[in-house]
Amino acid sequence: MERLEYKPSINATLQRLAAFWSKDMVDRPPIRIRYPAPGMTDEQWPKASDDPIALYDYWNALCRARAPFVDDEIPALHLDMGPGFMGGVMGSSVWYDHGTTWSEYSLTDLSLLDELEEHHVGPGNVWIDRLVTAARFFGEKSVGKCGVGVAMLTGVGDVMTALRGPEQLCIDLFERPKEVHRLAEICTAALENTARIQFDSVPSFAGGYVDNYGIWTPGRSAYFANDFSNLLSSEQYNEFFGPYDCRTAEIFDTPWMHVHSGGARLVPEFLRIPGLQGIQIVNDRPAGPTVRELLPIFQLIQKQHCLLLRKYSRDELEEVLPELLPARLYVDTQADSEEEAWQILDWWNRRWS
Repeated sequence: MERLEYKPSINATLQRLAAFWSKDMVDRPPIRIRYPAPGMTDEQWPKASDDPIALYDYWNALCRARAPFVDDEIPALHLDMGPGFMGGVMGSSVWYDHGTTWSEYSLTDLSLLDELEEHHVGPGNVWIDRLVTAARFFGEKSVGKCGVGVAMLTGVGDVMTALRGPEQLCIDLFERPKEVHRLAEICTAALENTARIQFDSVPSFAGGYVDNYGIWTPGRSAYFANDFSNLLSSEQYNEFFGPYDCRTAEIFDTPWMHVHSGGARLVPEFLRIPGLQGIQIVNDRPAGPTVRELLPIFQLIQKQHCLLLRKYSRDELEEVLPELLPARLYVDTQADSEEEAWQILDWWNRRWS
């Protein structure tokens, strides 16, 4: 594609990402390195998020600041409103805290499922309208500069959790299983509608879409999540959530899944989802397993799928890289400064040369 103002090296990055999703490699595995940039604080994003113009200014400044850095992040004006977004779509109140969003557990009783099923998810819904308005504005402003990042829709289990709360939803699995399935049906339909509206509103980028992590995926695609799976047995996942994750995967041309390392024990169940292309394992240390303990899971994923590693340090990566397939690997790591980010990038380039 043509040169981008905020990513002069965009063609090399897209070649690496296209090869990654094809389970191949050009010169090295793609890497994204996050580091503090001016204006990137837990306070700045919430202040900007209520107004498309202010949010554009926020992301535009960050893209401009990162333009000289030649990792494989796709620069984008992000529509992301945090994991509370789908709760807002479903009628919950949403608030910002510590650089993310939370939604109130508005489904206080499962007797309200009839009312929830009638809740409108489409034009006229405050959060849907907010998404579409920002998408159109960002689409105009991004031309020649960067992409537009789609909002995070999480996944069915996490939307259910946003409405009921994790503790109550765990109780529901035992006390109200029929209602849990009905809630899952309602949330799946809401996800399908919201994803369709989003893809219709957000301009594609080089034949794909960019998510809130700055990752490009081919086709009408993004990741979906199941953070609630950390609390589930494999039997509970397969009974109550697996069928709906399968339906969610059908929404996307190149579906992939976001999982925390605490829930990585369920990866064998996730790998049964038809059409799934990849799994991202997020480092939960010190609360989660070590990278060495996770290595068999990484290798299991790479047998047939793409592996995305998020929040693992250089030292952790060095511990397992010799035992991973570079052609099916994407790394999203972090640095404490721009100087350290350049050092990590230099190490990464030299490692594969």
